[in-house]
Amino acid sequence: MPRVVMSVMMFLLALVLGDSRAAELVAQARAALGGDKALAKVQGLAAAGTVQRLIGDRTVDGEMTFDLQLPDKMLRTDTISPMGDRTAVVTGQGLNGDKLLRVSRILNAPPGAMIRTPPPPAPGSDAEAQALRNARAEFARMTIALLLATPASFPVEYTAAGQAESPDGKADVLEVKGPNSFAARLFLDASSHRPLMLTYRGVAPRVVVQTQRGAAPPPDASHGAPPQMPSGDVVEITMFLDDYRAVDGVQLPHHLTRSVDGQPTEELTFKTIKVNPAFKPDAFSGQ
Repeated sequence: MPRVVMSVMMFLLALVLGDSRAAELVAQARAALGGDKALAKVQGLAAAGTVQRLIGDRTVDGEMTFDLQLPDKMLRTDTISPMGDRTAVVTGQGLNGDKLLRVSRILNAPPGAMIRTPPPPAPGSDAEAQALRNARAEFARMTIALLLATPASFPVEYTAAGQAESPDGKADVLEVKGPNSFAARLFLDASSHRPLMLTYRGVAPRVVVQTQRGAAPPPDASHGAPPQMPSGDVVEITMFLDDYRAVDGVQLPHHLTRSVDGQPTEELTFKTIKVNPAFKPDAFSGQ
């Protein structure tokens, strides 16, 4: 599972610094990532690599792609084999402006096997509206972590929140707040000034895959449809960033991990990252 340096989780915060420090810390971090001029040129990213994810009590491996285009398009797609054979489950989620993107399909399923993934929220429902808010928040978290910026449609404020210390070193801490109660805490390495990790409260990313051979289970008697998957709980999530490499003059992390309530749950290793790729017209269609 994720090769997280767990001592990073032992940071102790000293909330003694004020807002006057925030602009300086952000400027240092953006300079460490390549500078304002180089970062301003980044209008899109396309990353491809591997994913290792905890599903239930098992760890599964797969391939993943992550596409992002400013100001409001993002799609992450994972392809995993939860049955340990050629059967592949392709799942993806993101957004395209005001449209929520969901991808779910099964490849090479054996005869008689049924594989279910959580259904998308009903169009126009409160659940869909909340899912869209969650997608926008994830978009903001990724642009903050990768580029130290968010689009004008999603302005955020940074407040210096002291310095954190662990056996591995020190980190400057920024509180980040934005629209729709958006809140996160960004840790910047005190030596390199690059983003080290980002913590936030949110619904843990879930991949629930049910497999069955033979007849399908009976529908839910009250709704005439298969039972719905339970909604996720709000938890403490930490995203770690490391293995920075220069891509077109910008320092980008090639290794990301997430933990939920201190438990590592997924690891992303980017084999390639392209800056300002030529996306296909249907890249953010969700098809």
